[in-house]
Amino acid sequence: MLGIVSAGSAPIIVGHRLRQGAVTSAGGAGKFLADVIVAARRVGAGMVIRCRLDSAFYNHKVIAAIRHAKAQFSVTARMNKAVQKAIGLIPEDTWVSIKYPKAIYDQDEQRWISDAQVAEITYTAFTSKARKHQVTARLIVRRVKRLNPKTAPQGQGELFTVYRYHAVFTDSTEPMLIAEAHHRDHAIVEQVIADLKSSALKHFPDVILNRAVGGCPDLGGRVADMSVRRRTRRLVSTV
Repeated sequence: MLGIVSAGSAPIIVGHRLRQGAVTSAGGAGKFLADVIVAARRVGAGMVIRCRLDSAFYNHKVIAAIRHAKAQFSVTARMNKAVQKAIGLIPEDTWVSIKYPKAIYDQDEQRWISDAQVAEITYTAFTSKARKHQVTARLIVRRVKRLNPKTAPQGQGELFTVYRYHAVFTDSTEPMLIAEAHHRDHAIVEQVIADLKSSALKHFPDVILNRAVGGCPDLGGRVADMSVRRRTRRLVSTV
């Protein structure tokens, strides 16, 4: 399911499809995105269309489809060795400290996070593919301190700071901190879906859910959220 949102309008669902069988989240996503971008322009989207996606859609086919449709992409990068190496090349003095407007709960570490640092580096993705499939863009990285008392003996203080990294691969033309914050807003939709699936929809028979999927969030657990902003107005909300 994909929806569009701009600074001047309420969210609009412009496309949804059911996946058949054991297929990956990115299966057919390129064609789906291309169709939805056309639909977004048909309903009056502005000059700049940006597709925000999670790491399930981090592949060259999806990004190629977005660029071919003359839209921008903002996708969570998988933390593979190449991305980790690129992060290691970021100069220490380029990290910018930020404070979140609202604290975010980290499921992995079971704690609330209220501060972080952000930096960026130019990165070429998909280098294992043919040159025509490789994409060079911005790798915007947010890092937060890893606070895990189990990693050190009792009574021992911190010897050096250890971080967890969250990378975004994007060709957004926005300033670094704004581009990172806009991509992070995408996580809001995932929490809404999780709350919905664990509350009322948990008691629905599967057959009813399948028939009603057109009017519900993506029950497969993966959402590609397309954000649209006008050329002269910044996007501050998400679906």
